[in-house]
Amino acid sequence: LIMCVLWGLIGYSFASRYLHANVWMSAIAAAMFVLIIVQIERQIILQTHRNNYLQFFRGWIAVMMALIGSLIIDQIIFKDDIDLEKETFINTKVNAIYPDRAAERRRQISELDSVIAAKEAQRNKMLEDIRQNPTTTITNVNTTPVLVPRTTVDSTGRAVTTNSIQKVSAVSTSQIANPNAVLLAPLDSQITNLRMLKVAKEDSLTNLRTAIENTLKQKTGFLDELNIMWSLLSKSPPAAMVYIIWFLLLLGLELFILMNKRHEQLT
Repeated sequence: LIMCVLWGLIGYSFASRYLHANVWMSAIAAAMFVLIIVQIERQIILQTHRNNYLQFFRGWIAVMMALIGSLIIDQIIFKDDIDLEKETFINTKVNAIYPDRAAERRRQISELDSVIAAKEAQRNKMLEDIRQNPTTTITNVNTTPVLVPRTTVDSTGRAVTTNSIQKVSAVSTSQIANPNAVLLAPLDSQITNLRMLKVAKEDSLTNLRTAIENTLKQKTGFLDELNIMWSLLSKSPPAAMVYIIWFLLLLGLELFILMNKRHEQLT
């Protein structure tokens, strides 16, 4: 029962903190941990013959379970200390991530500047063309087929009349507004959108460090906290002592069951 209570607490806390599970899912995780512990312990309790190899592996499993359990319990106990230590950890990560992302933002802004400059140059060229040529002359050519009779003499000396088709073209000119005037509005819209996108990129660059910090703070990584925990244990003898106490307690509980069963078999 003691083992079930401890590992139920460990399973619930692990699922809630690191898997971001709700209450019901955390309770299911706790039940699964308890089920695993029951299945492991019953292998000892129901053992009817002495098996040194089995007891050796059971002792090895006991050490691993005590190690994992003490790590998770200590990360729960030292939660506030880990959060304080995480500030330095997050700052180090931000300093490692920020330069590459900031360089990418600056590259995107530089590309937008180049595109905007090209669009504005195109717009100025169109405006100059409209100023110099407000209208454009269009030449219209209308071709009309006309039947023209033609008389020829064949080999017998007889006159033969045939109709041939000739095309008569009529040329006219008209003045229309410079076509570039119609293209100005879509081009202005493109330039406006590009400038808005540039402003958004500049804002994201200004707030990039804060955004990275918030993203890292929102994610609770087991390995990250494990590294922080290791740093905390290496710098703080009291924290290391608490970890050792929990490790020995869990290991003692595991071995207590094993030794009791071994003593029962020997007697």
